[in-house]
Amino acid sequence: MKKYFSSLLTLSFLIVFQIHSFSQNQAGERKGIPGMGGLLMPTEIRPCDNSTSIVLENISTENRFIREVPEDLVLTADLVYHESSNSEGQPLNLKMDVVRPKDEKKYPAVLFLTGGGFMWAPKNSNLYNRCEIVKAGYVVGSIEYHVVSNGLYSDAVKDVKAAIRYLRANAEKFGIDAKNIAVWGESAGGYLTAMTGTTNGVEEFETGENLDQSSSVQAAIDCYGLSDLTKIGADYDKAAEEAHFNTAAPEAGYVHGKNSGLTILDQPEVVAKSNPVNYVDKNDPPFLFIHGSVDQLVSPSQTLLVHNALRNAGAESSRYVISGANHGGPQFSDPKVIRIMIEFLDKALK
Repeated sequence: MKKYFSSLLTLSFLIVFQIHSFSQNQAGERKGIPGMGGLLMPTEIRPCDNSTSIVLENISTENRFIREVPEDLVLTADLVYHESSNSEGQPLNLKMDVVRPKDEKKYPAVLFLTGGGFMWAPKNSNLYNRCEIVKAGYVVGSIEYHVVSNGLYSDAVKDVKAAIRYLRANAEKFGIDAKNIAVWGESAGGYLTAMTGTTNGVEEFETGENLDQSSSVQAAIDCYGLSDLTKIGADYDKAAEEAHFNTAAPEAGYVHGKNSGLTILDQPEVVAKSNPVNYVDKNDPPFLFIHGSVDQLVSPSQTLLVHNALRNAGAESSRYVISGANHGGPQFSDPKVIRIMIEFLDKALK
């Protein structure tokens, strides 16, 4: 059996650990979030309107993660899916891992987009959840993508679409039903999921290899992602909200470029093009959103904004809120939550 050892635990697990650690030490001095451009931990999270959502209570906080792919599944690692370049024009070969059932059948595919605050994109994260989706009858790819240090949000959207085209071009090799592909992401990956799902057919994001293949997706799962980068801290106290409006905030670098000297409130016409909520229309694929009610990194209202926009446009969207859940963490690997994801995918792709 080919072993698959992760170089780190899932990024979301680490972030939640940091959140709790810093929250416990908030007496006196206001704490910042390590490595996140001066962002502050909120001292207040205002509840958002969940009238169009389903609230999940009593979800387990048991940790579930694995370090290697189970024996009944097959991993193909480090596939170069896109030959791109970084912000300095130097070559950047982006890689994908593919996990699939160990048989000769064809299955729908799901492309997983890891979180990482726009700062990191480790494709080996969240192996437990990925394998649970594979066991339900899917081929799951997981990719690296451009982050602040080497590109812009638009580069990352192009990466995702290149990855989808790669899966379709290699459908026979990996046993994929090329007509049915979904995208699924968490946090920053949730943002890219929303961007991908709402820009089916938008030519400006179509560059790279396999352009004879479609990059359109038939379903999208957005877990605690962003939909309007000017409102990431909208549910927080004033200091935590306004910390997002500085030039060092990750979203500013992702939209304007690292060291641009601009904030996410500058050049609103440029920023507007980076917000998934502005691309919504009635032809968008079905969406599933899942968010924690006390998320300390991405305001819970972020998924609500795009969820309601999709519903108002006449597209299909459902949103679940996990009561008491923070930004990622064990609740998102609870069997009940994974079952919601699988049932959504089965309905959309099978």
